[in-house]
Amino acid sequence: MLKTLLVALVVGAASFLTGPSGVAAATSDRPDTAHRWVGYEIPRNGRADGGWIGGYRIDDTPIFVTTPAREPNVSGYRPARVVENLDGRGGASSTETERAAWILSKYGGYRDATQAAAVDASVYALVVGGRWRTTGERGAHRIRETPASATVRRFARIMLAQASRHAGEYDARATARGADVGGTITATVTVTDGGGRPAAGLPVTLVAAGASAVQAVSGDDGRAVARFAAPQPGWRRITATVGKVPEHRLHLRLPVRRGQAAAAEGGDRRTLVATTRAAVRGPQALALRATPATVLVGSPTQVTATVSGDGTQRALTGTLHGPFATTSEAHCGGSAGGTVTATVGADGDYTLPPVSPGAPGYYVWQVAVDGTATALAATACGAATTVKAVAQVSVTALDPEMQPGNAEVRVSLSGLPRYPAVTTTLNVWGPYASQEAMTAGGCSGAIAAAVDQKMNGDATVTLIPYVGEAGWYALQATVPPGELHQGARSACLALGTVLHVS
Repeated sequence: MLKTLLVALVVGAASFLTGPSGVAAATSDRPDTAHRWVGYEIPRNGRADGGWIGGYRIDDTPIFVTTPAREPNVSGYRPARVVENLDGRGGASSTETERAAWILSKYGGYRDATQAAAVDASVYALVVGGRWRTTGERGAHRIRETPASATVRRFARIMLAQASRHAGEYDARATARGADVGGTITATVTVTDGGGRPAAGLPVTLVAAGASAVQAVSGDDGRAVARFAAPQPGWRRITATVGKVPEHRLHLRLPVRRGQAAAAEGGDRRTLVATTRAAVRGPQALALRATPATVLVGSPTQVTATVSGDGTQRALTGTLHGPFATTSEAHCGGSAGGTVTATVGADGDYTLPPVSPGAPGYYVWQVAVDGTATALAATACGAATTVKAVAQVSVTALDPEMQPGNAEVRVSLSGLPRYPAVTTTLNVWGPYASQEAMTAGGCSGAIAAAVDQKMNGDATVTLIPYVGEAGWYALQATVPPGELHQGARSACLALGTVLHVS
């Protein structure tokens, strides 16, 4: 059994196996009066360190004497108060106070005579020191008076060594790795001892909002890990509760009567709570519409995006791709005709700044909204936009005064791409009896001649309509509207657009 206890001490186990107890007195009716709990009888000497080496108990609370040179406590103890630093009283520094508290917390709550005697000896060594150290005159003598002196001495030495490594305030920190909706959140709590080393073997409860608690134990690396489903987007609060954490403070009980012994409680543990948040990313909705859907070359066009996300401010970027020859060819991998940005927040409609295309054709918008901690980035392609060219056509009579026969008329077309060719029609309005009648008619009425000509953009041709009657004639060219260009009509009765046949 002693070998088993020694192994437990060496590996820093949370508890010792229960061993044989020493002599213990009957339970007192006074709640703050201590009685012997577990340990060994030793010779009395009239002081608190005589007669007993081990633990006492007040009701169900173990206590260990901290003032060996005082009178034995027969009058009872005051309620416990938490002391972080004995501040040199009795020879204990703040470090020694922490070590004594750690030993009392870690090993002072288990009913084993040998272990309790080792706790008693270790507490004296730290809190008082001097001749009460385990190697000091009084400390060593008390240990020798036990029936298991070699084991008590060995246990005390191990306890003191462990306390020098682990004593101090423990710390727990929680972290979480978020997930996308439908994935798994991984939450980790890391527990470290007073020396900053991993604290193993501590029970941990991890809870995520809306999920069942997960029970775990800190491993050799001081970590406990839990995983939670992520069914909805947003922030998930995760709380980690670490139990049975060794104390770094003494729970000190002062005597009711001055001059009698004080004591500190054994087996007191702390609970640490650490919280963190995990981000669960969900999809964003993004719908597009062109405003307007048809524009002229050089005119502004915009896209309105209907955004639904998490309400966090983020960037919205739109790129106009084109031109394309047909709607079926339009896609968001083509050349960019312009890129604009805006900032979005709450769900709603957002109109991006305008882009003015410089060439006719079919265009399409690609809009991307940035992701956030709880929203995935989204991209949409659509909002087809038609950009139409503005055709300009003019006519000039090369021989405005002529006799009946073939007239020569120069027709110029501009503002359209070279391909495809468009049909241009030259109309010869008339004849009018007089110049005044022609002016009053204003390119209406009878058409003496009409000539159709296929023309490419930015081209000039000479057409030869036949004019066989005398009179006044008005010349006018027209281009019918197409999918990618506006219709055009030359100015009526402008300078150079009148024929006089005589």
